[in-house]
Formats: sequence, C-alpha cells, structure tokens
Amino acid sequence: MTKVLFMITCDDKTKNLLNSLNGQAEIIYADKDTPEDELIKLIEDVEIIVGEPKISAMKNAKNLKLVQLPIAGTDEYTLAEGFPEGVTLTNSSGAFGRVISQYVLGATLSICNRFNLYRDNQRKHLWHDEGSETTLFGKRILIVGAGNIGQNVAERFSNFYTVNVGIRRNVSDIPQFFNEMHSLDELDKQLPLADVVVACIPNSDYTHHLFDERRFMLMKKDAIFVNVGRGALVAQDDLVKVLKSGHLLGAAIDVAEPEPLPSDNPIWDIDNLVITPHVSGNTFGHSKEITNGMYAIAYENIKNYIEGKPLKNVIDFKKFRK
Repeated sequence: MTKVLFMITCDDKTKNLLNSLNGQAEIIYADKDTPEDELIKLIEDVEIIVGEPKISAMKNAKNLKLVQLPIAGTDEYTLAEGFPEGVTLTNSSGAFGRVISQYVLGATLSICNRFNLYRDNQRKHLWHDEGSETTLFGKRILIVGAGNIGQNVAERFSNFYTVNVGIRRNVSDIPQFFNEMHSLDELDKQLPLADVVVACIPNSDYTHHLFDERRFMLMKKDAIFVNVGRGALVAQDDLVKVLKSGHLLGAAIDVAEPEPLPSDNPIWDIDNLVITPHVSGNTFGHSKEITNGMYAIAYENIKNYIEGKPLKNVIDFKKFRK
C-alpha cells in the first residue's frame, strides 16, 4: 500500500478520483492548520507528497520517493541544498499555460493601448488623450522560455499575425506557433529585433538577473517587456532606471524581488509599469482551470508511480545549476 500525503486543499471530485486507487494507495490529508510537528511525522512515513514541503521537513523521510509540486516553479528545491537523494521531483507544468498566456496578452494590450494611464486618469476625473496606441499586428515577439507557458503565449499572439521567436535549450524542436527558435546565448542578438519580450523561463543559476540594464538597453526604445517567470530574472533597480529614462514603451511584471514587494519600493511609482502580485497563474481561489489541471497531473503521477509507469514532468536538477 503506497502512502500519499496531500499537503494541499483537495476538492470532493478529486477525493472521489483518488478513492478509485483504493487498495493501492492510502491517502492522507493535511492542511495549513496541521501542526508542524505532526506534519513532519507524517512526512517521515509516506512515499509520495503532493504539496510544497520544506526541505528541512524531509530530512528524516525514510520512505519518500516522489514529491509532486502543485506549481510550475521549482527553484525553491532545484537551487537549494539538501533535497533528499533518491527522491524524484515533479511539477505541474502544463496546467498553467492557457491562463498565464491570457495575462501576458492582456498586459501587453493594456500597455499598447495605454489603459494603465487612462485608468490613472479616470481616478483623477481627467479627460486627457495619452497619445497614439501601438498595434501588435505583424510585430516580432521574443518569448524567453518556450515550454508550455511560452508555447501558449505564442499561440495567443499568433492571432495578431506576429512573428514569434523562442529562446530555449532544444533549438532543433520548433513547436507550433513559433517561427524561429534560438538558444540562450543568442539572447543579446535577438533583443534588439523584438517589439515585445516575454520572460517565462524558470529561475536557475543561468538566469539570475538575466535582464539587467545592459539587456534592457539592447531592446528597442518602444519595446514592451513582460515578466511572468520569476522576480529573480530581473535586476529590478535596473528596470526602474530604464523605464524612468524613457527607454521602453512599458513593462508588466507579475513577479518581483522580493515578494511581497515592499510598499516603499520605488518601482510602484513608475507610470508605464503594470504590477500584479504574482496572480497570473494562481490556483486555489483563482483559476479553476489551473486547479483542475494541477489535480489531474497529481492523480496521473500517483497512478503512474503505483503502476511503475514513467512519471510526468520529472525535474532534472542539473539543468538549473552551473
């Protein structure tokens, strides 16, 4: 009998689905109110965890074989020390693409049409023309990170007949809705050509502060930058400096460094910047589509583990470290 610990909220539909594994798996449910010492005892005895356990809590997990994350980001584990040897880490990649890509398109269109400025004017009861809008039709979109999220971003933009250019490790594989694919070491050559740059690449040793002042200045003066990856991808003070200088039409960030963003951080006061509090791909209390997708991936991996089949979304730690 495989013991599985759910550290996340689990709806009745998913519980009924998990009940179909009766006789093969014992499902244990914990939540945010479970005392930490009780949680550590549970972790010590299970084979599978669905949730985001602290690395320190897994130190004595003698039976643990699989940690299934309910999120796509893995840097809390891949860039830290002490993740237990012999334990497989999987994430929920594939559940987020459609919803996050809608955010990217919406944020980009908001900047193109200056909706953020008009919203500010509305609060001031000010009837004022903010100038010419920007069209997306036929523009070149550079998508840094061409996984599930990046592929969905390319699909959304393709409705505007854009030229979609990806940055990824495997440049020989060009997914649908992409026109070109390049490696990360070609980023500096691609930035000056792009009208919109979308960062949706995972955080790693290779991507920390990938976008700094030098790279922002490589971009066109009227380009748009959107970050739905991780806050650590951007040297935040550099972004403030560049936007204040008038370089770039605008930017949108759903992630920051640190999070939550302190109220006195100067980045709040940039007019041509849209800031949201890491909500583009939230699960519980936000998108039901993402939540259902995450549950489906977790169930599939539990079932595959029990049946000895290949797991979905296995994380290769070597790709995140130098």
